[in-house]
Amino acid sequence: MEATALTQTARLFKALGDETRLRILATLAHRTLCVCHLARELGLSQPTLSHHLKILREVGLVVGEKDGQWIHCSLNEAAFGSYGIDLCALLGRCGVAGPGRVPERGETQN
Repeated sequence: MEATALTQTARLFKALGDETRLRILATLAHRTLCVCHLARELGLSQPTLSHHLKILREVGLVVGEKDGQWIHCSLNEAAFGSYGIDLCALLGRCGVAGPGRVPERGETQN
């Protein structure tokens, strides 16, 4: 495996290795949201959310589309496929899958 491929794989694991980023992915799996609504729904400050979104965007898992002063975030489903990741299975293993509800930090969903 080349060094660049190893670096990209390490970045992917870093992106997926954080509870907050998994909560962001779980929320965006259900719908596209602007950053301000995503921050409110997850109970995060906008600077904190922006930091996590930057990491997710760097590996291509999340895309942001600017609409005036708003940025609408959504999942890049093609990226998950190119990495061979089944997002529903991944989130199910993490206990955060389920339509319409994302658990609070430290809470698991049955």
